[in-house]
Amino acid sequence: MNRIGGRQSGKPGAAMSVALVVLVLLFLTGVGLLRLGLQARVYAARTSDEIAAQVAADAGLARALFDINQKAKMLDDDSSFSRATDVSLANCDATYSYKIVANSLNSKREFTITSIGKAGRAEETVYAEVILKGLFENAILVRSRLSLMPNTLVAGYNSGDPTDTDIDVQVGTTSTEADSITLGPGTVVDGDIFAGVGGDPSVVIGPGGTVTGERFALTEEIDFPVITPPALPVIGTGISAVSTTVRIGPEKSGQYTEINLSGGSGSPGILEIDGGEVVLHVTGNIDIGNSSEIVVRPGSSLVLYLDGDMSAGNSAGIINESPVCTALKVFATGDGEQTFELKAKSKILGLVYAPNANIDLYPGAELHGAITANKLWLKSGANFFYDEAVREVELGDEGVRFEIARWWE
Repeated sequence: MNRIGGRQSGKPGAAMSVALVVLVLLFLTGVGLLRLGLQARVYAARTSDEIAAQVAADAGLARALFDINQKAKMLDDDSSFSRATDVSLANCDATYSYKIVANSLNSKREFTITSIGKAGRAEETVYAEVILKGLFENAILVRSRLSLMPNTLVAGYNSGDPTDTDIDVQVGTTSTEADSITLGPGTVVDGDIFAGVGGDPSVVIGPGGTVTGERFALTEEIDFPVITPPALPVIGTGISAVSTTVRIGPEKSGQYTEINLSGGSGSPGILEIDGGEVVLHVTGNIDIGNSSEIVVRPGSSLVLYLDGDMSAGNSAGIINESPVCTALKVFATGDGEQTFELKAKSKILGLVYAPNANIDLYPGAELHGAITANKLWLKSGANFFYDEAVREVELGDEGVRFEIARWWE
């Protein structure tokens, strides 16, 4: 009896021991889960801060690029936009700071942007090298269709460095439609030729011709900046030359309604640009009648903003007597689609930026320049030479902008 009673009296103590063990295990498990939860929350908060800091750094870089481009046409030095500090990012607690530093003393073409994003204890830094680019990075660029007629040569040179033999000539379209580029028999492109982003070069670029470089598709869209004519004196009339020569010098730069040149009795109508830099904004059309001409004299230049169309009759056209392409610049500034009929009667044409214009180009045996158009038909076999030196742009030039050349973290 005593032995039985002893065994029964030991059961509550054993149960208590088991219960304590279970409680300890549950306590340890709870503490472990709480610790894991705390670590997860700390990790999540840290990761969230790192992401926010990265976003803020990227936002600072984008803002710095916007800032430098807003002031690209009026920049004297980099002090007016050289830095920003602790700018709050919208809808979060992150901030960004950036600074812009010229890559070399007195440089106005190459800068390095450093952008720092902060969120909580996280900090991320991104860097970018930006360079100044102009409108004429390509020899021929179209948004739609390019047609090079038989026996056309497209090549390049560098007037700024005659010893340069590694000329980067690029011809292409931003279109991805089939046969957007046609190369006539005997046509040679001494460089690269490209199709639009996502396009198949073998489909976009038609058969025929010879391309010495690569055929490829763009990986990034090309920007076509909108060109706005500068503020000029409003003359309120057109320029007319009928069987006579009308001289326009810098003092007559201004906004005109139209240009009409025509001949009669064997005397052509001539518009002569002479005496320096002339800037004209034509709000209507330009009509160059038979045998009539626009002539840019040596030592002078013409910047022409045209809202309307341009047509040229038989033996009519443009003569650029300057030895450089930059002496003649033509910008299409109309709101809708425009039509240009360009007839070059000299070796030098110039620079034509008309991304909304359809252009028929009638060159002579040799032509120097660069063209941007919506559609371009190069009507007769000719030698078309791109001057790589036109890429050397300055702040204040038409359409210049800073672009990211490379970036790193």
